[in-house]
Amino acid sequence: MSLVLVLWIVSFHAASLLDYRNAASLWYPPAAVSFAAFMVFRRRAWPAVLLANAWAWWWTIHALALPLDAWRVLSGGLGYALSHAVPYWLLAKIVLRSIPRNAMPSLPKTVATFLIAGLGAAALAAFAAALVTRDLGLLPQGGLWALTLPLMVGDYAGLVAIGPLLILAFRNVADRLGIRCPHRLHAFDDVPRPLRDPFGLAMKLLLVLGATALSLAAIAAMPGNDPLLFLVFVSIVLQLWIVHTQGATESLISIAAFSAVLAVLVHALRLGEYALLLQFAMITLAAASYFGLSVPQLYADNARLRRLLIQDALTGAYNRHFFVEMSEKAIEQSRLRGEPVSMLMLDLDNLKTINDRHGHAAGDAALCLIVRIGLTTLGGKDLLGRLGGDEFCALLPGSDAAQAASAAQRLLQGVREARYPFATDLRPGLSIGVATLLDLSEGYETLWLRADSALYVAKRGGRDRIAQEEGLICEPA
Repeated sequence: MSLVLVLWIVSFHAASLLDYRNAASLWYPPAAVSFAAFMVFRRRAWPAVLLANAWAWWWTIHALALPLDAWRVLSGGLGYALSHAVPYWLLAKIVLRSIPRNAMPSLPKTVATFLIAGLGAAALAAFAAALVTRDLGLLPQGGLWALTLPLMVGDYAGLVAIGPLLILAFRNVADRLGIRCPHRLHAFDDVPRPLRDPFGLAMKLLLVLGATALSLAAIAAMPGNDPLLFLVFVSIVLQLWIVHTQGATESLISIAAFSAVLAVLVHALRLGEYALLLQFAMITLAAASYFGLSVPQLYADNARLRRLLIQDALTGAYNRHFFVEMSEKAIEQSRLRGEPVSMLMLDLDNLKTINDRHGHAAGDAALCLIVRIGLTTLGGKDLLGRLGGDEFCALLPGSDAAQAASAAQRLLQGVREARYPFATDLRPGLSIGVATLLDLSEGYETLWLRADSALYVAKRGGRDRIAQEEGLICEPA
């Protein structure tokens, strides 16, 4: 846990860049270190976090030359350590519980939990620290709340700016060292992300940080010109550009870099009077970015739901409901254009026998084979759907009876010539019924009934053949 200890102490000194009133910092990265350590290392993080807080208390006593007796030194050190560690340990448990163990994770839900519960943890830590300060007799002028509020802002700013990035960093360290970390931390590893583009990230990050630096330099050069603060919010727009075009890790790096540069420049340019407002801007940027990271997942979820709504899960053909809906629209459009419409009813022969002899995996392979050949044989505007079991249907807009019969022959020949993945003497066959609309007043239901009637002509003729209503048009090879 030496990594946690060292990083905590370094971030504690970095917090002095945005010292506010009453010895409070408006940017307190140790909150992020503690939270990330508890998220990844859980109970193992306690010694490092408590020891780091004890060191920070010892350093504060000597730096400020506080006149404390031994009892107040010990009680103060323990009080400050617990007031900091307990809230972020609780926050880590809450955030981890927001990620389901055996279900599809929801990034927006986890982000909302982190931001809302994080604010509560920061408020609890700040209030507890202010109480300890009061009990030690060190409460500055202004009272309890005058100390609590800046402490809360500092903790929350550091938490949201760096916490998620440190979780990734600590998790990578744990994986390399073979330290077991919560399985829930891997829940979002498969969330779709844009392709990584290091050069593009560098250029966009340069724009974000450059816009921030120019904005703060302009404010420093023209004091009192408060409308210039609007320029800082341009960085939020640029940051969202990074979120939507780069990966998750790159976005977290950008948020942390923006926060660090903001703290350094406010300190260097002596813009302390604007520190509180600028930290609000940073928190807004971070929150918007974290919710923005969920957009690719929402896109993927919508695409997955759409596939479930329109496609047969096994074969990839349209499911019955969507096929009927699309066929009715296609028939109506063909009627308006005065074009013919044909339908092929397809039935996979011997499916039950294949399942009985060779298992359902062989039958599933046969069903997928029919769809694969159908999708490569039929035209681009043709529709192919699975109506149920071993029954498929293809709608051919713009095809007359002869063209439909030709398409059926290509389909049947493709099945006969295909390489079936299961070595067996019983190969899948295909019976096809062909029908064409004879009257523009007819609709899907009429065409389907006539194609289904033709299919039974093929079945009664011995299967593995093509038939129209008036009789067979293609016998088995």
